[in-house]
Amino acid sequence: MIGDRSRRDFTDPRQAAARWVQRVQRNTNRTQGVKRIFGCELAMCLALARVSGGQTADSATHKTFFIPRDAAYAAAAIGISAGLTVFDPRIEHFFQDTTFYHVREGRRLDDVFTKVNETTITVGGLGVYLVARLTGHQTIADVTFHAAEAVAAASLTSQVIRGPLGRTRPQNADRPYDDQYEFHFFKGFTHFQQRAFPSIHSASGFAAASALVAEVKRRDPSAVWYVAVPAYLVAMTPGLSRMYLGQHWASDIVSGAFVGTFYGWRIVNYSHQHPTTRIDRIFLGTTEHLRIGASPTGASLGWGTSF
Repeated sequence: MIGDRSRRDFTDPRQAAARWVQRVQRNTNRTQGVKRIFGCELAMCLALARVSGGQTADSATHKTFFIPRDAAYAAAAIGISAGLTVFDPRIEHFFQDTTFYHVREGRRLDDVFTKVNETTITVGGLGVYLVARLTGHQTIADVTFHAAEAVAAASLTSQVIRGPLGRTRPQNADRPYDDQYEFHFFKGFTHFQQRAFPSIHSASGFAAASALVAEVKRRDPSAVWYVAVPAYLVAMTPGLSRMYLGQHWASDIVSGAFVGTFYGWRIVNYSHQHPTTRIDRIFLGTTEHLRIGASPTGASLGWGTSF
C-alpha cells in the first residue's frame, strides 16, 4: 500500500504539489489567526496597563478600579485563549458528532441553557434586588445588585472586543467547524455571524458566579467551596450550550470566562472597599461590611446602612 501511494505521488506530481500547497496554506492561516487574536488582545492589555500605570501609588491600595496587576491577568488570558485556538476545530467536532451520547443529550438541553444569558441574568438579578430593597433585606440586595453590575460590565467589555474583531461563528465559517481563523474586522458590530469572540453567554455566567462566590467569601469564608463548586458548574452551562449549537469555539468560551471572572471578583471587592461610591450610595445606601460577633452567650449578626 505504501509503495502504491508512493508511485501515485511520483506519477502525478501536480496532485502532490497541490497537497503541499494546501498544507502550507493551512499552517499560514493558523499562524495568522493566532497573531490576529493575540494582536487584538495585546492592544487591550497595553491599554489596560496604560490606564493602570497612569494611576498614582494609591492604585496599589486598591483605590482605583483597575490596578497594575490586571495587566498580568490580561496577559495570561491572552496567552491561554490564543493558544487554545489551535485546537478549536478538533474540540468543535467533538461537540457536533452525534455518535457521542453527550452531543445528543446536549442538543436536547441546549435550548434551555442557552436562554441563560446576559439579559436574563441581569433582569433576574435586578428583580431580586428590587424585592430585597422593598422588603428591607439589605444583604440580598447587596449581593444581587453587585452580580447584576458584574454581568453588565462583562457583557459590555465583550461587545467592545468582538465588534472590531469580527470572528466568524463555527457554523457560519466558509469551512464550517474547521476554519477558526476566519475574521471580518469591524463586522461584529453589524453581523451576528461575526460575533463569536468572546462568548457573552460565558462571560455573563462566570460574572454572576464570581460575584456570588466573592460575596460569600467576605461573609463566611468557610462556606466558599460549598458555593463555588455548584456556582461555577452552572456558569459553564450557557457557554457549553452555545458550542453544541455551533455558535462558539472553545477559545470563545474560555475568553468569556476570563472576562466574567475578572469583573465578578473585582466589582464585589471594589464595592466593599469603597462603600461610598456613587453607584452604591444611589442603589444600596452606604453599605458597610457585614458584622459578625460572638460572645459566651451567643452570636450576633448585623450590618449598617445610611443614605
